[in-house]
Amino acid sequence: MLAPVAHYVYDQDWKDERERLAGMERLWDPGSTEVLARAGVGEGWRCLEVGAGGGSISEWLADRVGAQGKVVAADVSLRFLEAIERDNLEARELDILGEELPEGEFDLVYSRLVAEHLGSDAVAAMARCVRPGGVLVLEDYDWSVDLRDEFFDRVQGAALGFMEQAGFDPYFGRRLIGELEAAGLDDVSAEGRVRVVQGGTPDTAFFGLSLVSLRAALVDAGTIEDAEVDEALARLDDPNEVMLTPVMVAAVGRRPGD
Repeated sequence: MLAPVAHYVYDQDWKDERERLAGMERLWDPGSTEVLARAGVGEGWRCLEVGAGGGSISEWLADRVGAQGKVVAADVSLRFLEAIERDNLEARELDILGEELPEGEFDLVYSRLVAEHLGSDAVAAMARCVRPGGVLVLEDYDWSVDLRDEFFDRVQGAALGFMEQAGFDPYFGRRLIGELEAAGLDDVSAEGRVRVVQGGTPDTAFFGLSLVSLRAALVDAGTIEDAEVDEALARLDDPNEVMLTPVMVAAVGRRPGD
């Protein structure tokens, strides 16, 4: 059997995609920016974010590197990036697997929840963009948290199984250390963080909207029924529900050199 062709399954033209991305930002930006600050991002750095989405991290990077620095916010869709107003930020349409990338150009290359969809080739491509002495920071999920809930386990399994058919690896987070080392990086380290979220709060919006975005495809594929999606969404809106997110693994590696 041929391996699936890796691709990102979420429709970036979907009417509620910006709010879905905003949910991701609310959940994960505080931890992501802390990781980036500890990686040393500072004045004058040249940075590339791959899969910049709504642009919140690219905006943070632009403010961090200052007028002497430069940030390239890259994505296959510039729908939400072109509206960002920063003199030191460039929005660039980019397919990480389909285009030649500038080698050794950036002090930092960063990506969140992208490599888990696109695999080792994407990691290697991003690593080549890092200049000698620069750093690659990748964040990806590991869906190893036990939900202890048969219904949510079934819904989650249906969604993850559908994405796996497109090349998604639900445990890519735990692979990041090996992936960065295989890409030739040194001083590789990683950490994981989990959020505890309550139903009916903005913290659950990312997961609810992600499910809604995939709803038609999941139902058409026969992996889940419409009524089950409705039940899952209702429970995500229930303040009595308290859930753990998947583990967000952040890995940092440095390109040998200066």
